[in-house]
Amino acid sequence: MKKKISKKNAVIIAGAVVAVTAVGGTAYAMSGPKLALNKEKVTVEYGTQYKPELKDIVKDYKDFDKKSLQLINKIPNEKDKTYPAVGKYTITVKYKKNSLKQSVIVKDTKAPEVAVPADVEVLQGTDLATFDFKSLMNVSDASETTIDVDTSKVDVNTPAQYDINVTVTDKHGNKTVKAGKVTVTAKPEISDDEQVVQETVKNSDGTTSVKNSVQKRSQSSGKKVVSNSSNVTRKSTTSSQSASGNRTSGNSNKTSGGNKTSGSSKGNSTSGSSKKNTDGTLKSENHKGSLTVEKDPNAYRKGDGFYSEGAEINGEDFDKLTGGDWKNWNY
Repeated sequence: MKKKISKKNAVIIAGAVVAVTAVGGTAYAMSGPKLALNKEKVTVEYGTQYKPELKDIVKDYKDFDKKSLQLINKIPNEKDKTYPAVGKYTITVKYKKNSLKQSVIVKDTKAPEVAVPADVEVLQGTDLATFDFKSLMNVSDASETTIDVDTSKVDVNTPAQYDINVTVTDKHGNKTVKAGKVTVTAKPEISDDEQVVQETVKNSDGTTSVKNSVQKRSQSSGKKVVSNSSNVTRKSTTSSQSASGNRTSGNSNKTSGGNKTSGSSKGNSTSGSSKKNTDGTLKSENHKGSLTVEKDPNAYRKGDGFYSEGAEINGEDFDKLTGGDWKNWNY
């Protein structure tokens, strides 16, 4: 048979339960929740911002008295960067008299991203050791990088297309290798007021190519010049004058005064006196730097008090015609 609990005993039991509960609650309130971390060790990729908050670090964050929960230190960013440098760091979390540490490791495990032009034109005869391939490569990486271009298969003296390899390595050893093309083009012939400039063009498939073009110096200001004495030829210039500058050749011509000029000249003889033919006309004379001149008697005319040739040629025109010292012409 079940014994009935008296009303008096029921009251005593209920009071005891309440007392035990109160004592336990007081003890929990005095000690609080146990401090624990969601992760004791965290790995962060270099180039990524890491700004942890207590709610992300502390386990059962909502159970804690927020005024008593503290994040003692944060990870500093690398100089002039918005993210921490590669290395090991420690974050300390404190709750009242208890504290825990989280280990943070920043690593660089990502290889550089590299875009190589579909084709790079190089002038025949160019020194590949000094050719600036590096500026033509589009490289993206959080770390410092070095670029190496293997042109061992390129014969820069023979126009054709060749294969090259581009290797980009970052500061922490991550590496990317890409293949590319180099086209050696024949030496262009340019004039003194021209030069060869380099330009990057976009292809229909979205890639880029590096092309060379001959442009006037006045129109290529600010562009990258790739021409030099070893990879271009200069257009030859011709002079309208003969090598001596003082001789004239050709068939016989008549001057406006009726004098005839022959096709040869003697540039080193000078006549200081006149010689006459038996009919009284002047003989042919040689003058310094001038053509041989024959006096045409039909070109002479008489007047009142004078006797002269039928026409005159001024000194400047005569000088241009003969290339000689017309002032020494004595007749």
